[in-house]
Amino acid sequence: MPDDAAYRQDTARAGAQVRAMARALGRRGLALIGAGAALLLILVFAVNWLVSGRFHETTDNAYVRADISLISAKIEGYVRAVPAGENQSVHAGDVLVEIDDTDYAARVQEARAALAQALAAREAEQAGRALAASDVQRYRPLAERGLLSPARMEQLEIQSRQARGGYDAAAAGVEAARAQLAAAELNLRRTVVRAPIDGVVGDRQVQVGQLVRTGTPLMSVVPLQSVYVVANFKETQIERFRPGQRATIRPDVAHGLRLRGTVESIAPASGSEFSIIPTDTATGNFTKIVQRVPVRIRLEPRQDGLELLRPGLSAAVTVDTRE
Repeated sequence: MPDDAAYRQDTARAGAQVRAMARALGRRGLALIGAGAALLLILVFAVNWLVSGRFHETTDNAYVRADISLISAKIEGYVRAVPAGENQSVHAGDVLVEIDDTDYAARVQEARAALAQALAAREAEQAGRALAASDVQRYRPLAERGLLSPARMEQLEIQSRQARGGYDAAAAGVEAARAQLAAAELNLRRTVVRAPIDGVVGDRQVQVGQLVRTGTPLMSVVPLQSVYVVANFKETQIERFRPGQRATIRPDVAHGLRLRGTVESIAPASGSEFSIIPTDTATGNFTKIVQRVPVRIRLEPRQDGLELLRPGLSAAVTVDTRE
C-alpha cells in the first residue's frame, strides 16, 4: 500500500508538471501568435500608408452647398396667385408668382398711344422739313440773280434749319416713346415671376393678396440636381492640392454612403478673410491659429445617394493628392 501511495503521488506530480508545461507552452504560443498578428497589422498599415495613406488628406469640416436662386419682386403690386408650392419641383420658365397686372396693362396702352402720337408728330415735322428744304432750293437761283432780296433768302434758310431741328426733336420724341413702351411692356411681363432655373421651391414667404414692393423676397429655388461640397481644409493640408484630384465624400445623412467627387477649385483666401470682421493679427495678444481654406468639390453625376443631399448638410471629405 505505501508503494502504491507513493506511485500515485509521483504520477500526480508528473501529471501536474505536464499540465503546467502545457499551459506555459499555450500561453507562450498565444503570445507569439498575438505578437505576429500585431506585427502583421503594423506592416499592413505601414504599407498602406506608404502606398496611399500619406497622399490622403481628410477633413470633417465640409458642407453641401448649392447656387440657390433668391426670387424677389421687380415691381410693386398685389399678389394675385402663387402657383408654386413649398418644396415643389419646378423647371426654368415655370410660373412662381402672379402680380395683379391691371395698372401695368393700362400703362402699356398709354405708352402705345404716346408712341402713335409721336410718330404722327414726326411725320408732320418731316413734311415741314421737306417743304422748307424745297423752298430754299427753289428760291436760291433767284437770289443769286438778284431777283430775291438777301433778307428773304436768309429767312428761308432759317426756316429750313428750324424745320430740320423740329424733325430731329420729333424723331427723338419717337425714340423716347418707344423706350417708354418697352419699359411698360417689361413691367407688364414682370407681373409674372418665373423660375430662372430647374430646382425645388423653398423658403416661400409670399402669400396671395400680399402687397409686394421692388426687392421683396418671395421664395428661393434650390437646384438640388447640381449640389456641390465645400470642404474647409487646414492650411497645413493643401500644399499638394490641385484641381482635378479625386475626392471621396461621406455625408452625415447616410454614414455608409461614399460619393465620388473631384477637386474643382481652391478658394483665393482663407475663410476668415471673407468674414464680416476679418481677424486682426497686428495686436500684442497675437495667438497663431491654423487657418482653413475652402475647397470646392464637384460631385460626379448619376450616383446612387445624390438625391439625399441637401444644402447645409455636413460631410467628411478625403482628397487623394496623387497627381
